[in-house]
Amino acid sequence: MKQHFQAKGFTLVELLVVIAIIGILVGLLLPAIQAARESARRTQCVNQLKQMILAMHNVVDAHQVYPSGGIEPWPDVEDYSKNGTPYGPEKQGLSWAFQILPYMEEGSVHGQGSTTGIMDSQVAMYFCPSRRPPTRASVAPYAWLMDYAALTPIRSRDQLGDAAFDALLTNDVACIRAYGFWGLRLYGNDFNPRTKDQLGANFEPFWGVIVRSSYWVRAGSRGASPATDIKDLGYGGIVTPEKVTDGTSKTAVLAEKRLRPSYYFDYEYHDDRGWSDGWDPDTIRMTMCPPSQDGDIYYAGGFPRILGVIPGLPVGSAHSAGFNTAFADASVSLLSYNIDQEMFNRLGHRADGDVIDLDSL
Repeated sequence: MKQHFQAKGFTLVELLVVIAIIGILVGLLLPAIQAARESARRTQCVNQLKQMILAMHNVVDAHQVYPSGGIEPWPDVEDYSKNGTPYGPEKQGLSWAFQILPYMEEGSVHGQGSTTGIMDSQVAMYFCPSRRPPTRASVAPYAWLMDYAALTPIRSRDQLGDAAFDALLTNDVACIRAYGFWGLRLYGNDFNPRTKDQLGANFEPFWGVIVRSSYWVRAGSRGASPATDIKDLGYGGIVTPEKVTDGTSKTAVLAEKRLRPSYYFDYEYHDDRGWSDGWDPDTIRMTMCPPSQDGDIYYAGGFPRILGVIPGLPVGSAHSAGFNTAFADASVSLLSYNIDQEMFNRLGHRADGDVIDLDSL
């Protein structure tokens, strides 16, 4: 007797239900996977900042001072070297990021001896993986860029007085005017920096751990004629550990830079010379500018700012949770974008006398 078996399969409705369930599961898993990947990228970013601040400690051990922030935009290493050996922190015109290279196993890059060779050298650690891979500027001389900066504050409330400080704090005036960034009360940078005496009452001192150098050499001169080609700007000496009187665990030194996503791989005036720059927004950012996540529009003074000096001065990151910040004791913390503006300035100030409890942030 024959038995008949009927082959059974999915009906169209059952198939659609299965597909829908798979789609829901994928939809639930993707955010978790993306969050895990971002967590790993943020951890790598923290580790890179940790290596940079530890390298600064090694600079202190070797020279008894922190690195300087360099002297001016686009310096030539030939002007700040002797017989092919770059000067130390007190005479170095290139950035803090250049000065710490020998202590990050990048001595061969540090010893290139030529500006062209340096700008042609990639330092992978200077890029946050949440933002972009190692990237070169899109315009000549196509220097390798970086995603981190040293912090420079303005004078504290006690130093300026309540009225003057509040005037700079209101509507982000200090940020809009780049108050104190160049050692000036008004915005202005030149490639032949003026001395403290020439600036007179317009001079603003530097109060971060990383400060602007006072040793200037005329571009291209290599210091050939000291009477005309070398100048002591008189800004003050490079910072020693003893000058960080607020305590190393309470003083912020480095942070991630704020950038515009649509220009990660395109030209930005504050993201063009990268890690080999001198005192410039490529490597230095202001603590009196409100931090914010990367975005094409930055809000300052209650208005959107797309062009001009403002986008090149704040810190920030590609992380949604906040921006990583390295402190002088070699610790790294994730700070909120909503941090109080004056408090952030106090964190960047090495000697304002106001010690902040980081657990309260």
